[in-house]
Amino acid sequence: MIPQKYREYAKAYYNVALKDNERAKKALETKDYPECFFYAQQSVEKSVKAMLEIKLIYRKERDVIADASNNLQELGEDLDKVLNALDYLSGAWNISRYPFFNGQDVKTPEEIVTEEMCGEGIRYSDEVLKIAESFLRKYGII
Repeated sequence: MIPQKYREYAKAYYNVALKDNERAKKALETKDYPECFFYAQQSVEKSVKAMLEIKLIYRKERDVIADASNNLQELGEDLDKVLNALDYLSGAWNISRYPFFNGQDVKTPEEIVTEEMCGEGIRYSDEVLKIAESFLRKYGII
């Protein structure tokens, strides 16, 4: 049986993941690509954390890719989709927030993050949210 605290935490993570997905889509509409990419990444990560809470795994700091790989095998083929999303969006919080050296040039997030990257990020976010929804329904969380 899953303790109530973990059930509530999983549901809260999932609800915030939904909001982050909406934020990503709104940012895409206004062509704020760094913001879009950031929130797509956040949505995917929080969706995965929601699923990990069902496995009674709680750590403030975690390696989400390793934790998902090691603890969410019951997702079957969907685990590969989750890991691909996490891999694609890893570092999104960083490149969507800070300037970087690119060779001899300094590039801002607006110069790095493209509309195509955002579209792919949202596609991953939508996909992982569906996987998380199914997973959380299976356990009676939502």
